[in-house]
Amino acid sequence: MIEVERCSECDVPRQVADEHQWLDSGVIILKNDPHLRMAFAESENLDYLFDVVEELIGIPIEHLLIDIERKGTRDYFNPLIPREVKDMLKSHAIGLDPIIDALIMTNRINGLGNYDLVSYRYELDNDDYITVVSYNAYSVPLALGDMAGGCEAVVEREYSKLSHKEVTAGVYEMTAAVSGVPVELRDRLERKEYHLRKGDVALERCATCGCPSALHEFKWDLDRGTITSALNGRRMSIVHPSVIDPVFEELEAELGEEIPHVVIEAQRQITRSGFFTIDEIADSTRFADHLALRGMGNLTEFEMNARRLRLELENVCMHLMVAGMVQGLFEMSYGVESDIEWELTEEGDLRVEVTPEA
Repeated sequence: MIEVERCSECDVPRQVADEHQWLDSGVIILKNDPHLRMAFAESENLDYLFDVVEELIGIPIEHLLIDIERKGTRDYFNPLIPREVKDMLKSHAIGLDPIIDALIMTNRINGLGNYDLVSYRYELDNDDYITVVSYNAYSVPLALGDMAGGCEAVVEREYSKLSHKEVTAGVYEMTAAVSGVPVELRDRLERKEYHLRKGDVALERCATCGCPSALHEFKWDLDRGTITSALNGRRMSIVHPSVIDPVFEELEAELGEEIPHVVIEAQRQITRSGFFTIDEIADSTRFADHLALRGMGNLTEFEMNARRLRLELENVCMHLMVAGMVQGLFEMSYGVESDIEWELTEEGDLRVEVTPEA
């Protein structure tokens, strides 16, 4: 396994600090592509969320998830791989193996799970493919998209012919092969651009690597490819909100304006199931830091009592999941069912009001 340098003070892999930046606006960006937004988010609930959404709307969304993640991962890795390396790969001056190893290690560092390479073919024709075994995937459809997008960033061809099978519980064999993108997905599901403004977030920083100091509360298990909170045991991953949000926007365009309500309801159910705790929302300062550490935005207004919850979050991402989470936490705090009203402004601010059900 590639040796990974860690910060001597907070023990976070140095690659996290080298490639990502936490801004004062509650936003995380990729340093090599400041327009590509990232999030450090709870991830073990993602497939559950997708499953609940599918159940509520009655149609599969896996193909949309895979395709948008493919594009996001391609954009994530593309600026990290020098042009001369890509040219040397095309001329077969160097082999793919060290590049594949580096991509797998990046996925481990980002908490996306672990992969073992099974086989690949790289002859720059339509029979090229790669097969891996995936362990501890943070999300099965997103892991498929990650594999395909990583291939595309390296060899600059579309790897959109994907298949997977479960070998044993939680272990999947995944194959990505060269293929054109299906016509119905072309020019759709492009990554979302966010309107970002400066803010007043001041997270405490590690003096050595510059990452938020709170990251020392998380354990990076590089053998398993997981990141776990030492405070609550939940799994975390560094993900692309700019590719998750467009999936729900696309579904809304196809199926109607009930889709946002479905996503909020799904996240409310997940929250009420005990995935989050009311302690996370009890203190407004702590809650603001919680959201900023995750790159969810800058909390500028927060009020909660038995009569209502009001929230305004600037520079928000994954706004439907945030709305469903705070609704669920309000209900847990006061033991009530609730109604929710929300608005996403053109500037990218989320306004939420939750009140006890009439």
